[in-house]
Amino acid sequence: MPTYSYIAENPQEGCLRCRKGFDLRRPIDREPLTHCPLCRRPVRKVPTGFSVPRITRPVSVTDAKKAGFTILEKRCDGSYEKL
Repeated sequence: MPTYSYIAENPQEGCLRCRKGFDLRRPIDREPLTHCPLCRRPVRKVPTGFSVPRITRPVSVTDAKKAGFTILEKRCDGSYEKL
């Protein structure tokens, strides 16, 4: 389930939780919250980033084989040879 961030539409009127903002795990098919679950004041969904895996170093042939991948090398005649 994805995590969504919410914050009070008017920070002066909300409770401590929605004034500072809160995160909530909800199914994708559910409608976004419109009111704080604690104080029932209006809240809005805050756009957030998402995590993308980053490869910090090139993957070696050995690492790829350990992960279960088949490694092929292209030859001059256009065929592939399994390493």
